[in-house]
Amino acid sequence: MNKIEIIGLGTSDLDQMPLGVWKRLRSADKVHLRTDGHPAARELESEGVETVSFDHLYEAHDTFEETYTAIADALVAAARDSDVIYAVPGHPMFYETTTELLLAWQESGEIHVEVSGGQSFIDVVIAALKVPVNEGFQVLDGTALAVGDLDFSKHTLITQVYDTLSLSEAKLTLLEYYPPETKVQLVDAAGGKDERIYDTGLHEIDRLNISSNLLCLYIPETEDVRLAERDIHYMTEVFDTLVGEDGCPWDKVQTHESLEKHLIEETFEVIEAIERQDDDAIVEELGDILLQVALHSSIGKKEGYFDFFDVLGSLNAKIVRRHPHVFGDESAESVDDLKRIWSDAKKKEGKKEKIKYEKEYGEKVLGWMKETIHEGRTLEEILKSGG
Repeated sequence: MNKIEIIGLGTSDLDQMPLGVWKRLRSADKVHLRTDGHPAARELESEGVETVSFDHLYEAHDTFEETYTAIADALVAAARDSDVIYAVPGHPMFYETTTELLLAWQESGEIHVEVSGGQSFIDVVIAALKVPVNEGFQVLDGTALAVGDLDFSKHTLITQVYDTLSLSEAKLTLLEYYPPETKVQLVDAAGGKDERIYDTGLHEIDRLNISSNLLCLYIPETEDVRLAERDIHYMTEVFDTLVGEDGCPWDKVQTHESLEKHLIEETFEVIEAIERQDDDAIVEELGDILLQVALHSSIGKKEGYFDFFDVLGSLNAKIVRRHPHVFGDESAESVDDLKRIWSDAKKKEGKKEKIKYEKEYGEKVLGWMKETIHEGRTLEEILKSGG
């Protein structure tokens, strides 16, 4: 079984490359490079080492996933004939997708993989930007960025941003969470003689016309209250405080029973906003429904029975469980299929058939609500006229 030896080239500063790593590379007949954008590529060529770059595969494929898969496949194919040395920027085990793919190939028993060398770029980026990591710190992959990964209370480094396109794609996700004017920094070739730092607003990161395999985006921790107000943990803290010993005199004496009528009142206001097609009001009134959920949850937590995350966990689990045609292997081609799937899921949960009184109330009361909203008739007037 032939071997693929993955060697980390470290940062862009060749003086920081360990001597043993450089000797290993210089003594090789051929070195495969994920990219020849690292300064080590030119040094190796000047030493007479044959280098094979995979930069062309970035142009040949539409996504990074396809590119990295193609690189791994090419390396495995080469390893069928002889041992392969493969060099990557930074450390091979730090946000290097091709390493992960090659290790998966090793699991199949077709190749053997060894990993060595390479200072992580994180050290030099932290030094270049003076990131206070003790305040909270995270590193994210720009090619797999999700809003759920973001945390405004942590200093955040985003890797795998190479050019205007990748920066633009990362920006779209970041703008779902951060305000457009959020101050950020881009650092290129951190720790090297060509190091450059760009200070800009988040909304402008893809307008700098930067293209570099040594680029990293930094978003400092922020105390922007707008971000806190959009955070679910902040919400639970607010409501736990309200019902706590030192909380609001009204909130802290409420019970599940005392809040029942308020849930109905808030539901009416949501329906009124929907009927009037008032988006701003819909946002506000749905917030008031969430207020009811949060308040009930904090009361449950205070009494020691459940909290908001129990409610959230139960909801998410149920939705996924009852939609096996979306999240599982079931197939639904018609409404009848959906009814069968829904019924089967409820049976598996141990749900028993019952009279759906809530449906009758929903249909009847909704009609009364719409009469009040559109015709200005009070409930008393509606009931007197026979409803």
